[in-house]
Amino acid sequence: MDDQWNAEEANRMLRAVLAEIDALSDKLSPARAEALLDEFKQDIASAFLSQHLSAVKANCEDYRRRFRRLAEEE
Repeated sequence: MDDQWNAEEANRMLRAVLAEIDALSDKLSPARAEALLDEFKQDIASAFLSQHLSAVKANCEDYRRRFRRLAEEE
């Protein structure tokens, strides 16, 4: 994927990862999930503000893995 900014694609990726996080919410400790979600919000906001599509994709993939791992640990 090239890094040309595409707001529609960035929003699609964000909605997908948020839907997965929401689906995992029953398996997550609220305190640990909130801390990780706060970190995600900061990282994803930075990627959106800089309009860096590959950073949005990388953050979504990274936090998807991290939330899955956290759900498995709980």
